Amino acid sequence: MDVAHIDWIPAGTSFDDATMVFGAPIDGADAEAALARVDLIVTGPHASAAFPEELALFVDPRFTRRLQYDFTDVSTSPIARRWAQLDPHVVYVEDPHPRAVRDANRPRPSDLAAGLREAFDRLGQAGADERPSLAGVDAIRPVTFGYLPVYRRPVDDDEWAQFVDALETAGSLGVDRYERTRDAFIERVITAKLRRLASLDPSTTSLTEWAAVTHLDVLSIHDTMNHTAAPDGAIRLERAPEDRLPNVVALSNRGDADGEVAVDESPGLRSEIEVPTMRPSRLRSIAAAYRAAFDASDPGDVAFNRPYRGGWETRSIGPRLRAVEPRAVVRTDAGPARRLSLGAWQNEFCREFLLGDEATAQLMEPGVDWVMPPGDRVDWLAGRLRAAHDLVRRESAARIGNSLR
Repeated sequence: MDVAHIDWIPAGTSFDDATMVFGAPIDGADAEAALARVDLIVTGPHASAAFPEELALFVDPRFTRRLQYDFTDVSTSPIARRWAQLDPHVVYVEDPHPRAVRDANRPRPSDLAAGLREAFDRLGQAGADERPSLAGVDAIRPVTFGYLPVYRRPVDDDEWAQFVDALETAGSLGVDRYERTRDAFIERVITAKLRRLASLDPSTTSLTEWAAVTHLDVLSIHDTMNHTAAPDGAIRLERAPEDRLPNVVALSNRGDADGEVAVDESPGLRSEIEVPTMRPSRLRSIAAAYRAAFDASDPGDVAFNRPYRGGWETRSIGPRLRAVEPRAVVRTDAGPARRLSLGAWQNEFCREFLLGDEATAQLMEPGVDWVMPPGDRVDWLAGRLRAAHDLVRRESAARIGNSLR
């Protein structure tokens, strides 16, 4: 089966911290001090495109390199890596596998094989023009979000067993390790910050350092195009209005359109209140900083929790941080207790914004190729992200200063 036209990871390739973590040193003599300064861990669960060769037998022969890259958030990868280079307070952890191996931004399925069979069954039972929901069975999608084929359905039980074994074997070398690395790294940074807090001298520590050491946020970074691909490869089919992103970015903390607690007021239903994964006031501060840094003054440029309220990483990491926060306290003989402020949110950038006009126009034409954001645009975007979060840090430092007066 000829699928040589897409990009591949050689079979047996194993990933580790050195290939998944970008930014501050994580080992060596300087690691402890560097990790204590980190106030933002950026995670990229969908930022890779190449498929492990273990899966080659099951990739649909109609699948193209353009569809392969469109099926990811790969435009965020060079931007997040560059951001981590520019900003000593940022570390970026990137999943080396695409969602075609297993989606790290979905709950890990209890039975991978059963979920994958159900996804194929729903697709097979739908009419030619139907797009059945894959909710609950989309940890591995057999089709793109435009419902173009990614995988072919195995023909018998032996092939099913071979397919699932290939997914699990490949996943153990990449996405599984990404999840462990991400979670362990969050714990390492929290531990380093608490140690640093215990040693700080309030009389000689700048407010900027206090702001960095006393905060840790976890950002799951994504992009989505406001168009999906046609069979000829042209990414030109406009999404439904309710599925479209703001012009620049949506910030999501599982809250409402203001970042506040979302309350379901549906008639006849008991409301279930979900605590936001980041304090609404901090999320709004970040949004204001983005508006300033990106000159995003139009009301449609930046929004909260629209069209997405935050995926699995944010939903799972947010409550874990909230559970840790009351215990993330250092008490010393000098002054009041020193506390860590923790939060998680999701950035969903409009891919057209990340790519720029020229690259976007190229992808809207029929074809099988892909185009990444130009290097100068990557530098600009990464620099603007650093500038935005420097604004947030200055605001935090000013707030700390006011509290000490």
